[in-house]
Amino acid sequence: MIVIAHRGYYEKSPYLENTIEGLLYALKQKEVGGVELDVRMTKDHVFVIHHDLMIDKTSDGVGIISHMSLPDLYQYQFGTKEYPSKIATLKNFLDVVDTKKEILLEIKNSIEKDFVLVKQLLSLLKNYSHLSLKICTFSESILKELKKQNCPFPIGKISFLKEKRLLGSFQSIYYKNQLDLSFPYYIWTIKTKEEFLKIKKELGKNCLGVITDIPKTIYDAL
Repeated sequence: MIVIAHRGYYEKSPYLENTIEGLLYALKQKEVGGVELDVRMTKDHVFVIHHDLMIDKTSDGVGIISHMSLPDLYQYQFGTKEYPSKIATLKNFLDVVDTKKEILLEIKNSIEKDFVLVKQLLSLLKNYSHLSLKICTFSESILKELKKQNCPFPIGKISFLKEKRLLGSFQSIYYKNQLDLSFPYYIWTIKTKEEFLKIKKELGKNCLGVITDIPKTIYDAL
């Protein structure tokens, strides 16, 4: 079982979520076995790393990512005054990361058709087969399209509830559910030590990792 830094969060990190700087910082920490990050497609079909549909809460701009081009997004600041950062593209991150640790890509729904989204995603990711990439999503239709297009990377369904059947090679499940599952899974998102200690004994041998905002704290509590 490894500890996954949710959106690149790490205690005392000076960087904000889903920035290249934050993700690289987390990956350098010995307690961190991997990072989880969110992927969205822009209006001009560029994959960027961002959780929310809109940029209002994470930047000094406003707008919906799927309605904005990359040049539109580059106008805004996604870091802090001390550590400024532009929105990260998935390509830029994968170009600079050098690690054997896991990288979980959560693919968000797009206004684009699943066929187009998946085709362009796999076209990009084929250049990074040396990295330990895994793809996960809430969208069953995206999962089915990934399988249809013979995705070479492990894929998994994100869910609030235990799935009746495994749609990929693993599941990522909300931590308040039954956790002794018969197939490989991750749990998300642990935000306090107390949350983890309450469920620690429930984690079965098939638990691959804990996705958390406090990686060092959880690593020390394993």
